[in-house]
Amino acid sequence: MKGIAFLITLAWLMPYGTLCAQEPADSAVMVEIYTPSWGERMYNSLTLLAQEADRNYYNTGMSVYDLTTDSLIFAYNQHKLMRPASTQKVLTAIAALDLLGADHMYATKVYAKGNVTDGVLKGDLYVVGDFDPMLTADHLRQMAKGVKEAGITRVEGLLLADVSMKDTLCLGNGWCWDDDQPFLTPLSLSGKAYECSSYKINRYSPTLNFMASLAAALKAEGITTGTAGTATLKLTDDCTLIAQVTHTLREVLTPMMKDSDNLMAESMFFQLGAEKKRGAGWKDCASQVESVITRAGMSTSLAVVADGCGLSLYNYITPGLQVAMLRYAYQHDAIFGPLYHSMPIAGMDGTLQSRLMKTKAERNVHAKTGTVTGVSTLTGYLTASNGHLIAFSIMCNGQKKASEARAFQDRICEAMCE
Repeated sequence: MKGIAFLITLAWLMPYGTLCAQEPADSAVMVEIYTPSWGERMYNSLTLLAQEADRNYYNTGMSVYDLTTDSLIFAYNQHKLMRPASTQKVLTAIAALDLLGADHMYATKVYAKGNVTDGVLKGDLYVVGDFDPMLTADHLRQMAKGVKEAGITRVEGLLLADVSMKDTLCLGNGWCWDDDQPFLTPLSLSGKAYECSSYKINRYSPTLNFMASLAAALKAEGITTGTAGTATLKLTDDCTLIAQVTHTLREVLTPMMKDSDNLMAESMFFQLGAEKKRGAGWKDCASQVESVITRAGMSTSLAVVADGCGLSLYNYITPGLQVAMLRYAYQHDAIFGPLYHSMPIAGMDGTLQSRLMKTKAERNVHAKTGTVTGVSTLTGYLTASNGHLIAFSIMCNGQKKASEARAFQDRICEAMCE
C-alpha cells in the first residue's frame, strides 16, 4: 500500500506546575497515512457524482475509459439506451472516416450532353449534385467559367439538375416538422437548404434556386440557356465533363463538428449511403454506420441509427457504445487525427467556447455537444492529470432545462481533469 510516513513527536501534557516524572526521553511513533492512487481518486469523485445523478429528476448515463491503459475506469447506466442529440454526429464522423477516409471527395460535376457546333450546345447542360454542403456563389461562377472555356455560348436544350444521388425525401427520418432543420437535397447554395418546414416545403426549392443562380452566373459570362429543370443523367458517349467543384470530407468535418452543422452531418451520412447505391435512403446510410459499430466490437442492438446529425426522435444509443466508437477511432490514426482536431475545445471554440472556462478542463476537453429539447449530451476526449488520454460519454435525458444538465456535465469533466 502506497503512503507517506510522518514522524510525530508526542508531548506529555500535564497541568502547569506539575512535575512530569518518568517522561520518555524520545517518544516517537511512525504513522502511515494512506494516499489514494489517481485511479481511486477518479473513481471516488465519479461515484459521488453518480450518486447525485441518482437523486436528480432526469436520467443520466456515463462511461469513462482510459485509452492509455485500455481499461474501463467508471460506468454508470452505460448500457441504457438514450437519445444522443448531436453527439450522433460522432458516430457519423467515425463511420465516414473509416469507410470513406478524410480525403474522400465531394464532387459536383457539370456535363454537356450533345455536340457543340459554333459555340452552340445542341443538347442539354447537366449539373450532377453530390450533396456538397459548401457550395457558394463563387463556385457557380467557377462552373460558368468552365462552360465558357469549353467554347459554349448558348445551350440549345435545357439546364438540368441531377439530384439522383439520394432519395427524394427532404426531411430526415423522425424529424419534427416544426424544428429548425436542413432541406436534404444534393444541390443547394451556401447552405440555403434550410426552412424545410411543412408550410414552406411546396414553396421553396433549394435545387431550383441553385439552378436559377447558375443560370444567372452563365448569363454573366455571356452564355444563354434553356429552361431549368431536373432529370437523371445517363452517361453516354456524347457526355463531356466540362467543370467540377470539389471539397474533401475533412473540409466538411470541421464545421460539422465545431459548429454542430446539421446539413453537413446529413451530407456525410448520405455520402456513406451513396457508397452502397445511387438514390440512397436513410436506411442505406444507417447500415453503413451500423457496420462500423460492429467493427468497434459492439452489438447493433445497443443502437438505433435514424439520421446522421441527431435531430431524429428515433435515434437511441448508449454511453458505452459511444465510448467504444471513440476507442475504435483512437486505435486507427486515420480516424483519430481528423476526428480529434475537429471537435470543439472547452473554453476555446465551437459549441464549447464558453464552457469550462478557468478550470483545469479548459483547452483540455475535446468533445461534441448535443442539445435538443429534453436532451443534453457530451462525448469526447480529455487528458487526465496523470497524462492518460480518456474517452468519455455523458448522456442526460429528460431534463427541463439544458443548462441544468450542462452544468452537471461540466462538473464531471472538472472531476476527470483533477
